[in-house]
Order: sequence, then C-alpha cells, then structure tokens
Amino acid sequence: MGGGPSSTQKAAQQQQLSNAQQEGQLAGQSGQEFQSLYGQTSPFYTGEMTNGLPFYNNLTDFASGTTAQAYAPAKAAYLRNESTMGALPSGSKAAGMNDINEAEAKNFDSTLTGNMFAQQQAKQQGAAGLSGLMQTVNPAAFYGGSSSAAQGATQPLQAQQNPWMGILGGAISGAAKAIPF
Repeated sequence: MGGGPSSTQKAAQQQQLSNAQQEGQLAGQSGQEFQSLYGQTSPFYTGEMTNGLPFYNNLTDFASGTTAQAYAPAKAAYLRNESTMGALPSGSKAAGMNDINEAEAKNFDSTLTGNMFAQQQAKQQGAAGLSGLMQTVNPAAFYGGSSSAAQGATQPLQAQQNPWMGILGGAISGAAKAIPF
C-alpha cells in the first residue's frame, strides 16, 4: 500500500512551478522589450526597403554635376583649339563636340549604374533587417523555456512506497513459503 507523495516531491513540484512562473514573467518582459525595439527599428528598415538610399536623388544630381564639371575643361580646350584651326569641313565642330558629349554621357551612365546598384543594395538591406526583426520578436523563443520548465510541475506526483510494506511483504511471503501445503 502506497503512502502518497513525499514532502520532498511536493516541494520540488512547487519549486518547478515557481521557476516556470518566473521564466514566464521574464519572457513577457523580454517580449515587451523586443516589441519596443521592433517599433523603433521597423520604420527605418521599412523605409530603406521601400525607398532605398534617402539621398539617392542628391547622389544622382551630384554625379551629373561632377561629370559635367569634369568634362568642362575638355570642351573648352576643344573649342579653343578648333577656333585656331581656320576653315574646317562643315560639321567638324559639331562632330568633335558630339564625341566629347558621348564620352561624358558614357561616364555619367556608368556612375548612375553604380548608384542604382547601391540603391538596390540598400533596399535589400532593409528587407534583410525586417527579416531579422521578425526572427527576434518570435514569441516562441521567449516562452519555450517557461513551457519546458513547467513540464515537470504539471506531471502527477507518484505515490511513495511505504518502506514498512516491503519488510512486511517480505516476511509474509517468507512465512507462506515455509508452511507446507
């Protein structure tokens, strides 16, 4: 005949339950902190993902101005040299300026392509940031520990064997074998 759960078993179960409750409270606090951080950083990543570089238009204008500024001396030098050459075939001035303008456009296009790749990279970084945020605010990570800790506390306690029952049972069994039937 069993004697029921011991006081040690009851205390251990109570301690497990208390630990699980504390872990649940900590998980709730952590969840709130992460939600706060999510609220602060999500708009940045969303904006970056949607709009890319916040200074993209300025970067494009800068590239245009820098390219034009770089080619201005070449244009001026060509026009100076062309004016000292005397009579030239019809359209030679236009052809020479066209060559310089084509080189300038090619340089600008190359710079613009680099800017577009930087823009796309910024958008991808915004998406990656949002993806990372989604992983950090997954509540399963916070509550998994408290659920695990509560496992033992939710199990029914097993009755503890009465040590006297073992002694009495052994004595009765021995006596029964000693009686010849």
